[in-house]
Amino acid sequence: MQSEEKIVQDSISAETIHDMVEAAMKIPSVAKGQPTQFVVLNEIEALSRAAEVVPLSPHTMHALAAIIVCGDLNRAEDKDKWMLDCEAASQQLLQAASTHGFGAYKSSIYPDRDRVYGMTVMLGLPDHIIAHSYVSLGYPVKCSSSDDSASNDRVHFNSWIGK
Repeated sequence: MQSEEKIVQDSISAETIHDMVEAAMKIPSVAKGQPTQFVVLNEIEALSRAAEVVPLSPHTMHALAAIIVCGDLNRAEDKDKWMLDCEAASQQLLQAASTHGFGAYKSSIYPDRDRVYGMTVMLGLPDHIIAHSYVSLGYPVKCSSSDDSASNDRVHFNSWIGK
């Protein structure tokens, strides 16, 4: 679930970030071989440089950390599916952030060539590692409630039944 709350300043412990990344590493691998790799940005300078590569939502301007989800082509047994594992890991990070009480926002890197190249240079990634997504983390100022997001008219059982 992608959170769009504004994020305020504070700090996120390394232990909490490890917990979130661990949750993302536990997803089943579609590409087989667990090809996801993670780069954590938790210094203001690194976050600022990353914002030059990946234009971020206004909701992430006060992010305290970010996790770059990458695909490792050497580990993916099915080379055409590594990005599915990265997408699932990114979604798991959003869920883990929410579970820990954080606001989170995902920005795509892959398949935008400029963003992939910019992150590759910035992070010094080897050729077989491809930056896929940027998940920013922080504390939400307020939690918005969206009654429409959980509407029962979006759930269908056994067939599509018109109303």
